[in-house]
Formats: sequence, C-alpha cells, structure tokens
Amino acid sequence: MWAVVKETCDITNIADPFLEHTVTAIRDAYGEQEIRELAENAPLIVPPDPADSVANKFAVDHLMAAFRSSLPDPAAEGGKPAQMTNYRSETAELVARSALATVYQMATPPTLHATKGNRNQPILGFDGWSIMQMGTELALVLIQVKGSEDKSRPPGVAGELIVECGRAVIANTKLQGFLIACVLRCKDTEYSAPLMNMIIELTTNGKIANTILAPVIIRGAVEANEDDLTTLRAATPSFLHAKARGMSLSIGTELTEFGRTAMTRARQNG
Repeated sequence: MWAVVKETCDITNIADPFLEHTVTAIRDAYGEQEIRELAENAPLIVPPDPADSVANKFAVDHLMAAFRSSLPDPAAEGGKPAQMTNYRSETAELVARSALATVYQMATPPTLHATKGNRNQPILGFDGWSIMQMGTELALVLIQVKGSEDKSRPPGVAGELIVECGRAVIANTKLQGFLIACVLRCKDTEYSAPLMNMIIELTTNGKIANTILAPVIIRGAVEANEDDLTTLRAATPSFLHAKARGMSLSIGTELTEFGRTAMTRARQNG
C-alpha cells in the first residue's frame, strides 16, 4: 500500500497548525509528557514541602524549561551542509512517523530519542519504528526516511531508500540490537512483550515474519506525487518477506528552514 500526502505550512506563522503539530511531535519524541508525569507524580527534592502546591508547580515549571532547553539546538550544528544537519533529517523522520500513524493506523510507541546522550547527533539503526495490527497479529514496522527538494520524479533518494529497505530485512544483528534498545525504552508499556516475542522469533527463525518496511519520501516545496514512488513500488520483491507501506509527503515549504524552525520552536517555552 502506498500513499501521497500533501500538507501546507507557513513557517512565518508560529501558530501554523502543521508547524505546531511538528513541534509537539519533537517534544513527545524526547519524552516531554513522560518527564512531566514523573515530575507531577513523584516527590521532588525541591521544594522541601511537597504540600506547597505553588512551590511545587514552580519546581515542575523549571524542570520542564530545562527539558526543552536540552532538545536539539540548530544553532549548535554550525555550518554543516543542509542535507547533513540533524535538525533537517530528524524533523523529517518525526513528520514521517506521525503521517504513517495517521494514514495506516500505526502505533506511536516511545522512540529512542530520549536516550540520546548527544541531542544533535542522529539515532543509529533505523530512522524509526512502530507496531501495526495485521489481521489478528502484530507486525513490526521499520521506517526509512529521505528528504528531498529534487524535482525529478522519482527523486534520486528513492534509489537510496530501495537499497536501505533491501538491507533492512537481512540485517539481523543490527535489527536485534535495535529491538533490544526499543524493549528497554518501552519497559512497563504495552509494547515490551510483543517486542520481546519478536526478538525471540528473529533469533529462532532468522526473521520476523510480520515485518513491514515503510519507506517515506519527504518533499519540501516540491509537491508530492504518486510518480515519486514508481521505483519503490517496483522494488518491493527485493523486500523479501516484508510488506510495504510507503508514502510520499510534501510539507509545502523548504525542508531545511522548516526543520530549523520546528526544532528552534520546540526548545522554547510557552
């Protein structure tokens, strides 16, 4: 199954709905809601009197301000080429994850972003992951994302996605390590048991039978079109046992500036 999604965004408007949605996705990926719940439900060292609700709110507000200031900082990436910036690629990956969840009803389990020691470096392994109901069983979704301003149809990054997806289904050692990290990140959630069962299946059978590869092309100002996906669709036999749920998505504004704006806004309070 393949989808074409066309969004619009005015990055000069801080209240733009798509920009706001992306900012929320960034904060959620790094665990903002989890941190807030921990702060609100656990006794804090400061203030000393947890019964003092005003002081307690003051402490929580300071903790959340520290959380946001810890998010990836576009200004810290210096003069990297646009295609190599984390704020561009990671924002595109989170947009893709959110779109896949909406279009294909994929779950949005905790991501690995909150475990990154260096916020301005990408996560190694896969660009994202999810769980999806396939009939009566759950499937593992491996997300691979490429952003492109290339006006060609399909854009050049489609070929890169074909190679990456073909490798993903046979990269068992890489997948095993990635899933172990996901299990630890999803401790005490509904996802931990299914993930552990998938790891056992991978170790026992050499593959996870219910695997979905989700290649996503993120377009900037170039409008998404079904022709973006022609080579990807033709290459699905190379995905072996994995099924495909792909997408071309355009955001209606240039990718680098969108990523910089979204990441910068995510760091701000209010």
